[in-house]
Amino acid sequence: MKTSLKNTIYLLLLVGLSFPIFSESKTLKFTLDPDRDDIIQYEFELWKEPNLDLEIPFRVLSNPGKIQLFIPNGYEYFRIRAVAKRQVRGFWTDLYTVSSFGESKPKEPTKVLSRKSNTTDVIIPIRNDEGKNRFFLTENKIQVKPILTQPIKSSVRYRLNGGPWKVTKEPELSFSKDGDYKLEYQVTNELGVSDTMQVWEFSVDNTPPNTELHWKESLYQKKSIQYLSPKNHLELLSKDTGSGLDSIRFRSTCGQNKQSEWYLWDSKTSWTGLINSCSNDLELEISATDRLGNEEVPKKIQIKHPKRN
Repeated sequence: MKTSLKNTIYLLLLVGLSFPIFSESKTLKFTLDPDRDDIIQYEFELWKEPNLDLEIPFRVLSNPGKIQLFIPNGYEYFRIRAVAKRQVRGFWTDLYTVSSFGESKPKEPTKVLSRKSNTTDVIIPIRNDEGKNRFFLTENKIQVKPILTQPIKSSVRYRLNGGPWKVTKEPELSFSKDGDYKLEYQVTNELGVSDTMQVWEFSVDNTPPNTELHWKESLYQKKSIQYLSPKNHLELLSKDTGSGLDSIRFRSTCGQNKQSEWYLWDSKTSWTGLINSCSNDLELEISATDRLGNEEVPKKIQIKHPKRN
């Protein structure tokens, strides 16, 4: 005997979340349509933990059709079985998680690899918001080496940002400070023959983005503890004044589990997916990357579940 759930499922309240996380009573609304004419009732079991050997469940009976299932404080799971005439009972369904019941299955997050630019080009173009290319240096140093067709001595005359001219054999210039640069240089051989003046204009960006963490609704604070309610949603704002923001990524650790890979942050689904998928203490790391591969030092959030009696 099977139990079928119609797709018309509505949630009135979501489970409460906090620093630490707390639970609230809630009501689920959905419809149960029997797949057999002799099914007269449905039996519900409510559980606090997914381990069915550790507690006695809270049981409820309901008729087929529209269901209003009240979930008392602290109960996070439930299962259903059909009851037919003459008290013949069917099989229990799997445990449903109260906090995510009725929601569509979240899409798989996209993996993000930690990276630096692997191009061999010293200067690369990056298109800005206006659609124009801006050229960026991919290394911290530039070394000017004359290209000669014959083994002959030469010197390089150069200047940076309109400064004084300098002469050397092979100039090596370091760029540790962000900004815009103009490099002019000219190669002259020992016979006094000079090459055409070369001009490079480029920008240097060694600074990663900065991410600010905001809550959609203000957090409730009692003494030194901050609490999250169902209305609180984590919003991220990342800014990069150089090459521009490439992506915001995150990784998490649920309880004693192994730390996850880095994933691409989705403003609509990532936070909800994390909270609903972890019923233990959760540590979240968030980091943004710019289009040159500069990576932000991860910002951490720790969310604790209260100890239950």
